[in-house]
Amino acid sequence: MRSSSNVLATLATALVALAAAIALNFIFWWSQGRPQDIPDARTPRIKSASFSPYRTGQSPFGASFTREQLEQDMAVAARHFSRIRTYSNTNQFAPVPELAQKHGLKVILGAWVGANLESNEKEIAGLIKAANTYPDAVERVVVGNEVLLRREITPELLIDYIRRVKAAIKQPVTYADVWEFWLKYPQVAKEVDSITIHVLPYWENNPTSLEHVVEHMLTAHAAIARAYPGKPILIGEIGWPSAGRVRQGAVPSRVGQARFVRQIINTAEEQGIDFNLFELFDEPWKFGQEGTVGGNWGIIDVDRNIKFPLTGPVSEKPYWREAFLASSALAALLAGLALRLRPPRGFARTGLLCLAAQALATLLAVSAEQSLRLAFGPAGVIGGALMTGGGALLCLLVFSELADLAAGGPGPKPLAPVIARLEALRSLRLNLKKRVELIGLLDLIFGLAALALTFGLLVDPRYRDFRVAQFLPIGLCMTLRLLATRELPRPVGSPREEWLLVGTFLVGAVVIPLKETLANPAALAWGGTLLLLAVPWGLSIWRQRQAIRQAQ
Repeated sequence: MRSSSNVLATLATALVALAAAIALNFIFWWSQGRPQDIPDARTPRIKSASFSPYRTGQSPFGASFTREQLEQDMAVAARHFSRIRTYSNTNQFAPVPELAQKHGLKVILGAWVGANLESNEKEIAGLIKAANTYPDAVERVVVGNEVLLRREITPELLIDYIRRVKAAIKQPVTYADVWEFWLKYPQVAKEVDSITIHVLPYWENNPTSLEHVVEHMLTAHAAIARAYPGKPILIGEIGWPSAGRVRQGAVPSRVGQARFVRQIINTAEEQGIDFNLFELFDEPWKFGQEGTVGGNWGIIDVDRNIKFPLTGPVSEKPYWREAFLASSALAALLAGLALRLRPPRGFARTGLLCLAAQALATLLAVSAEQSLRLAFGPAGVIGGALMTGGGALLCLLVFSELADLAAGGPGPKPLAPVIARLEALRSLRLNLKKRVELIGLLDLIFGLAALALTFGLLVDPRYRDFRVAQFLPIGLCMTLRLLATRELPRPVGSPREEWLLVGTFLVGAVVIPLKETLANPAALAWGGTLLLLAVPWGLSIWRQRQAIRQAQ
């Protein structure tokens, strides 16, 4: 029986260690969320932004917004912007000119032109009617958006549409495409009243880092001005995502987006450049086509809150205090339960247990943060819940094993080889009431999930996210578990399945950062995560070979 003085000393050690861990946790979250000073915008409003107000569960291919929702979003737009750009004028977008006039907004009204010629005729007719009905609201019209880039119609047909619209309305007529395509089609430039170019440094074949985006914009603008002197130029799309995958040196972030927007506003004012930001609202439906980054181009989020002010400091993670409190509370709960149920032997083990509890809680909070960021649509919500929920369960089970070891227990039991786990699963002999078998199943699931993601990043990476935060706690916990396991597994033959996982992770750890370029910090972080994930599977192979040698 432990003396009261030992109990008090252990409690004091735990409190000191937990206080130190919470302090480190505070520093971590504060460094992530502290307000950062960036140059202010010199004007109180944003001039113009693309207006596509699809909410969660809505898309151009399914359920769409109602007129009531459209008017609500028009009122939101009018609080922050002076002008909006649309890409279509039919169906749900038909009331836009009327509502824009009501709310004091100017409109760059678009006609969506594509391969469907019947639809094109409706768009052209709607464009002409709206421009003539609401001349005070419709500032100019755009006949087609990147249709030459998509190669859906010929330049000759596009020119025919442009001429028909010019003959029927008084507003300037333009066409919009990526800036390089204007250099390929001078015959189209000849027909329009002004040239509308798209400059999206993040999406270009050679992504531009945030430090050079203004220079890139000015270079593109100057190239078009030289090619077509005297033609007015509108930068019809220019933007920066607030979240999503990193492309080479182009890093999406909330602070980065704020810096970008303020730079564009100030530079455009200085240089006399007309511009339209891409885009006004986040569009969750784009997640299915372009990954996380597709749904995070908006200056205003899905809840219709502006992401940052035009002046003053900006926080990358304005929720950092809540994350700190939640992860600290989870750490205190884990440490308290471990100390209450299986008190560690010795002060050093007590301190390490408290530090480990906080490290685990912080990693799980970061994992949940990434899952929430990826939670667009039902599939994203379910996937995020499974990733963070399953990862949390696996890590908590491993933590309980390590707590048992710190209390003088025998340590974790060895996991069965992958082939044995698969056979048990196939034959329904897996007993999930046993902690070791549940850990084995979760470990296998996450191993296969990491395998699939790595394969995807190797062969088709453009829209795939680097899920470092979701897999990092799993790799750490499984590595610590195997290092703490003393007993050898039951030998069952050659570990081919483990070799598949280790080999894929090692190849991915090298090839993915090289493909993405070493300027991509997220790719480097994923490479490091893959190396960490390879460690427990590599240790498993080594321990199985030890078991086979002992059995011979």
